[in-house]
Amino acid sequence: MLTLPPFIFGPGASEIFSISQIAIIIISLVLLVLSITAYQNTNLRKVLLAAVIFALFAIQHIINFLDAVVTDIMPDDARFALFSSITLAILVLFFFAIVKK
Repeated sequence: MLTLPPFIFGPGASEIFSISQIAIIIISLVLLVLSITAYQNTNLRKVLLAAVIFALFAIQHIINFLDAVVTDIMPDDARFALFSSITLAILVLFFFAIVKK
């Protein structure tokens, strides 16, 4: 069952949400492909970490889009826990990409 988000901005908000989610997914996937290509050319571990980060980011927003717009695929508390875990993984990978030599 699809539940409304806890915030309602008014007419057009769901369209803005859908468009922004689709744009985020497309950009994340493009950056993922570019990162994979760059990794194949350079074999730098930092570029591989960036590819994983972009993949996680795309997965997170695909799940969010599907759950909010298409169908309710998981309970909200499970989705929030999953998104928090994915965000934490993204931050840790960014840290390692910046700090590691």
